[in-house]
Amino acid sequence: MRNNILLFKIILYLFVILFFYSSDIYNQTLTAEQIYKKVTDAVVVIHAYDENNELVKQGSGVVLNDKGYVVTNYHVLEGCDRLEILHNKEIVPYVDIIGIDVEKDILILKIKAKKFPAIKIGDSKKINIGQRVYAIGSPLGFENTISEGIISGLRSYEEYEKSFIQITASISSGSSGGAIVNDKGELIGISTLTSKEGQNLNFAIPIGDVLIVEISSYSKGDAYKDFEWFAKGFRALEKRNYHQAIKYYSSFIEVYSIYAAAYYNRGIAKYNVEDYSGAIQDFNKAIEIDPKDAAAYYNRGNAKKKFEDYWGAIQDCNKAIELDVEHINAYIIRGNSKANLKDYRGAIQDYNKAIEINPKDAAAYYNRGTAKSNIEDYSGAIQDYNKAIEINPYYEDAYFNRGLTKYNLGDKYGACLDWSKAGELGNYKAYDFIKQYCN
Repeated sequence: MRNNILLFKIILYLFVILFFYSSDIYNQTLTAEQIYKKVTDAVVVIHAYDENNELVKQGSGVVLNDKGYVVTNYHVLEGCDRLEILHNKEIVPYVDIIGIDVEKDILILKIKAKKFPAIKIGDSKKINIGQRVYAIGSPLGFENTISEGIISGLRSYEEYEKSFIQITASISSGSSGGAIVNDKGELIGISTLTSKEGQNLNFAIPIGDVLIVEISSYSKGDAYKDFEWFAKGFRALEKRNYHQAIKYYSSFIEVYSIYAAAYYNRGIAKYNVEDYSGAIQDFNKAIEIDPKDAAAYYNRGNAKKKFEDYWGAIQDCNKAIELDVEHINAYIIRGNSKANLKDYRGAIQDYNKAIEINPKDAAAYYNRGTAKSNIEDYSGAIQDYNKAIEINPYYEDAYFNRGLTKYNLGDKYGACLDWSKAGELGNYKAYDFIKQYCN
């Protein structure tokens, strides 16, 4: 009996030692040298050729899994005829193009399974500003170069539903599509672009966005080339060439009639040229194809608001918030719609929520200030207009409305100063008020 107890204690002791030893290994921070050795075989070079078989671009790629999935940036292929994968200067044939997301700049290729070791995938939702990262790619043709830096920011662009990891690790021409790894050698992002206007302004696509790209087949019949229409539409939309964007997306939709993003983006373009009926039709189609797209509901609600269909706008914003409880624009548009129905207190609740999500959203303070004015809470309104102007010193409507509120409180001098500033910033209606009340 005594021997059994002793044996049990020894086993328990060994188990505890093994547990903590394993934990240390699992949480071990690697050196740059160790990371390079661990990751380098999973990083490849991508060459892009035009229709004359001339090499016109170079990028990098990362082997994602043992199925042979290789991710790079879509812009490496954009405008080109074909790609070529190289590893240690050896050409690696690829079987198919299996994933395309033009907006997020993602392209996934398929090579022979288990050709190269895959990289360990990290969690891009668990990254932090200040965290050390490493970029491995092929800048300027120098295959598999490593650079070190930190995560300097996390950027989100709701209009295009895109997120970026901002890093200080250098990314040069040829690094596009390369690996961004944490200090354990886990893939957390794919390098995508660098800003020419600032130093160390480099950006990566979160690996979480890569893993949700729909897998299909786009090589048969050169189907991937049809995405040039989508890409041209997207570039035109970014440059606010809305009529051109509509044209390109329409050409793409002729080929891919069930691609939700094309209808959604064409709807955005139509909204911006004041074709609100056409925009609603496109958002309807986008929702029919993808009923879980919160942005499509929000934008349809925004378009309905232009027809004074405030209840319809509220219903669409309700759905957008149901799908995405942090959709700040849905709270703002729902608040605006409630205000148009004279439910000012309900509107204030929505603006409160928007401010809770993003305390630096000037429009949320401005709109809450307007709602407070309508329930004669003039002091509260001025506080909100002050905050909106603090965040955005060029917010002409905030100056104008603050002037109105000051006038209601008997502060004629303050009102005239605000109207003067609003006029200076481009709100020419302010000059009419100056003529009427300030002279």
